[in-house]
Amino acid sequence: MPLSRRHLLHAASLAPLAALPAGAGTAPQPPAAAPMDLDHLSHGYAPVAEELDLHALPMRGRIPPELAGTWLRNGPNPAFPPIAYAYPWDGDGMIHALRFAEGRVAYANRFVATAGLRAERRAGRALYGSLLRPVPVDPALAGPEVEPGPIKNLANTNVVRHAGRILALWEGGLPHALDERLETLGRHDFDGRLRGAMTAHPKFDPATGEMLIIRYAPRPPFLSFGSVDPAGRLARMDVLSVDRPYMVHDFVCTARHAVFVLCPLLLEPSGAGPRPDGTLAGPIRWAPDLGTRIAVLDRADPAAPLRWFAADPFFTFHFMNAHEAAEGIHIDHLRYPALPGTGAPIGASLWRLTLDLGTGTARERQLDDRTGEFPRIDPRRAGLANRHGWLPVRTGAEADRHGFAGLACHDLAAGRVVVRDFGPGQEVDEPVFLPRPGGTEEGDGWLLTYVYDRAADRSRAVLLEARDLGGEPVAEISLPCRVPHGLHGNWMPA
Repeated sequence: MPLSRRHLLHAASLAPLAALPAGAGTAPQPPAAAPMDLDHLSHGYAPVAEELDLHALPMRGRIPPELAGTWLRNGPNPAFPPIAYAYPWDGDGMIHALRFAEGRVAYANRFVATAGLRAERRAGRALYGSLLRPVPVDPALAGPEVEPGPIKNLANTNVVRHAGRILALWEGGLPHALDERLETLGRHDFDGRLRGAMTAHPKFDPATGEMLIIRYAPRPPFLSFGSVDPAGRLARMDVLSVDRPYMVHDFVCTARHAVFVLCPLLLEPSGAGPRPDGTLAGPIRWAPDLGTRIAVLDRADPAAPLRWFAADPFFTFHFMNAHEAAEGIHIDHLRYPALPGTGAPIGASLWRLTLDLGTGTARERQLDDRTGEFPRIDPRRAGLANRHGWLPVRTGAEADRHGFAGLACHDLAAGRVVVRDFGPGQEVDEPVFLPRPGGTEEGDGWLLTYVYDRAADRSRAVLLEARDLGGEPVAEISLPCRVPHGLHGNWMPA
C-alpha cells in the first residue's frame, strides 16, 4: 500500500533500535500516551486474531489444473492491542497461505511464533513498544530466550523458501524457520554461521541456485554481503568497505555483480537513548548533501575493491530488477525524489539507473510517472534482462484514497504500460508471478494478488493472465474473512 510520510521516517530506525541493549531505560510499563497509527489499524489494515484453515474455497472462474503450489505472504498483524504502532514497521508477522491443487484452493494463516510474541502471550498483553517508540521490557516478563533489545524480532516482512526451508524474514534480526503447516520452528542461524541480522530481501540466482543476502548495521561493519548455497549452507559473508551506517533495505544482483544503492539515510546510534517518559529514541538522519552513492561488487572476486558511482540524492525501498547491457548495468527501481517528510512528494515512480562501467558515471531516466510500489518480475529473469514487470499503482484520486486500486504491467521492451483498474473501494496488494508449468517464455504464467473490498470488509484473491491484465480474471477466489494488507511473499511450486 502507499507509504505515508510517517511510515518512511520510521524505516531506518529498525536496525539501531533492534541493536540497543535490553537494559537501555527502565520502564517496563507502557507510557500513558503513545503515538498510534490508527489509520493502519482499521479497515484493510486491521489485524485479525484467528488462525484459520479453510478448504475448497468458492470461486468464480476455474483454476488451471496444472497450477499446483502455495503462495505464502507475510505482513504485520499485531497479536495484542499495541502500545504504539506505525505501519508497516510494527506488528507481529502473520503468514497467509493459498494452496492450489487439482483445481481447488485452500487458505491458512498463522502467526510467526517468535520468542517476543510467546512472551507477550504468556503475559496476555503487549510488552514491547514500536520502532517509533520502543519500550524496554522487564526481563522477568521477556524470559531468557528473547533476543536482547527493546524491539522484538517481528519476522513480519517477507517469506521465502530455499533449499527446502521456509524462512520468515525481518531485517533487524535472524530469520525464523517454518514447517509446511506454517508452524514456527525457531530462529535460524545457518548452523551458527549467521550472526546478527539478515536482509528481508534476499536475491535468488536462477543460474546457480544461490540465495544472496546482505546485512546492514549501525556500527562497523556497516554492510556485509553473503551467499547461501543451493544446499542451504551459508557459504560466505564478506564485509564491504562502506564508511557510513546507511540503511539498505533492498539491493540487486546481476550474473556478474551485486549492486548496493546507498541513499543518504543514515543510522546514528549515538543519538539513541531514553526519553523522560521511559521510552527510547531511535535517531535517523536524511543527509542529501552526501548524494546517493552506488557500490558495485564483482561477485567472482569479492575481495576486489568496490567500484563507486555518484548520483543526485534520492530514496528507494524496492528494486524491480537489474541486468547487464552494452551501456552498463541497468537498475530498475521505485524512486522517491527524497525521503518523504523533507518537503518532497511522498509517492514513488519507476525509474532506470544506468551505471556505465567504462566511464564510471551514473545516468537516470524515468520510465513511468504513475505512483506505485512493490514491483515484481518473472523470477526466472532475476539478474537478467526482463521485458515484463508488474506493480500496484494509483489510478485516480477517488479510487486510491485508501491505497492502490490498480495493477500495472510494464512492457519495458516496447515502452508500453497496461493498467487494470479495480475501481473505487478496491485496494490491491503486492502481486506474485506464477510461471506456467513447462513454460519457458518470460511472462508465460499468471499474476496473483489479494484485493480488499472496503465496503464488504472482505478480501478475495484474483488470478490473472500475467500478460493480459485487461482480460477477464482466470479466477476470483472468495474468502470469508479479511487478509490484512501486508508486505512481501512468494510462490512456492509444489
